Amino acid sequence: MDKPLELCVSNNDQQIPMTYCLPFPVQAVVASNGSRTLTWLTESLNQFENLKWQSSTYEDDQLAKEKNRFNLVLLVLPSDELEAKKALSYAANFDCDIILIGFNTPQNILRLAFQYDVSDFIPSSSPLHEFFTSLEKVSDRLVKNAELAPVVAVINGKAGSGASFISASLADVASQREGSDLALLDMDLHHGTLSHILGYDAKYSICDVIETIEDLDEIALKSTMTKKGNLSLLAAKPFELLTLDQDVDFSRINELMWKYRQFYKQVILDFSRGPEDWNCNLLLSATILVVTQQNIMHLRQTKDLINQLTTRMGINSNQITLVVNRYNKNSNIKLSDIEEAIGISSINTVVNDYKLSNECVDLGKPITQVAKKHRIVTDVRSLADRFLPINNEQNKKSTSFWKRLLGN
Repeated sequence: MDKPLELCVSNNDQQIPMTYCLPFPVQAVVASNGSRTLTWLTESLNQFENLKWQSSTYEDDQLAKEKNRFNLVLLVLPSDELEAKKALSYAANFDCDIILIGFNTPQNILRLAFQYDVSDFIPSSSPLHEFFTSLEKVSDRLVKNAELAPVVAVINGKAGSGASFISASLADVASQREGSDLALLDMDLHHGTLSHILGYDAKYSICDVIETIEDLDEIALKSTMTKKGNLSLLAAKPFELLTLDQDVDFSRINELMWKYRQFYKQVILDFSRGPEDWNCNLLLSATILVVTQQNIMHLRQTKDLINQLTTRMGINSNQITLVVNRYNKNSNIKLSDIEEAIGISSINTVVNDYKLSNECVDLGKPITQVAKKHRIVTDVRSLADRFLPINNEQNKKSTSFWKRLLGN
């Protein structure tokens, strides 16, 4: 275009309060001598998502016998040296990270404490975000040790941009590779279409699975999926939220996602409806593909979505890639115009082949069954190679805290 592409979008400069969501589930013991009221600590811990905790005293040997259940000790450090040694010895029995919480702690007690290889020290007067940062560092280390599958979330920049078709095609193409083991989840509980696009006769949805989360080990989880080759689908039923017999506890959606990331090598989420209250936190640890098209209306709403993701949800723009669907190199709107207008530099394209994509949807056949050498398949394969690289050297995971936590 001769002039910069200008888009009129809603004002999203006002930020909402920070979401304290840990990147990996933390199961903590809060250990103290039992004499101090810890209301302030309880209120703080209850604001952190993906954190479960249980209180204990230094005299309680029972939890130490169950140490495999925990991956963090929050130790309220006493100021008396003899009592501090007893408390530190108790915490060390859990063989995991230790974070100290102190009340005007003397220097000699701090020197003693750091002989026990503790992870961090937090004064009781610290603001909430500093407390969260300390927990987040522990959680980040657990993510690296757990070897969790990468998550790719595909979102419509505007309704009808083609997110569901891109999700299905990306999953189909990526699953054709040797060594792939991919889970595709339909997050659209109103108009879920993935089962039709792929021609799958699916039996279960997220609403069904999340209600039985306590019983889901690897075998049980995979039995709820509809599987063909290396691709497993958890579909959605049309207008499911309107036909439920009882409320669904969507607060456990993060816990469910950890199981998929543990038991599969790649995970794709179809967010064709965009982020909603019950599923938006899943985007915080995902690579996000925002599907848009080369026209002003699509780009205007895409910029609105990007503002929501970055300004209001705090997602780093480096997590986001634009996928220009039905791309036409002869369009007056060039990729450079889109980059300048939207503010996202990472852009992929999927060629305009409406006839072929429409044929796939109408026939209910995945793209690799309808086309082999078409350019659109090449473009989708480029997305798969970039965002879902396969690792054939991946070692089998040994039994760990994470597997015990999931009941596997």
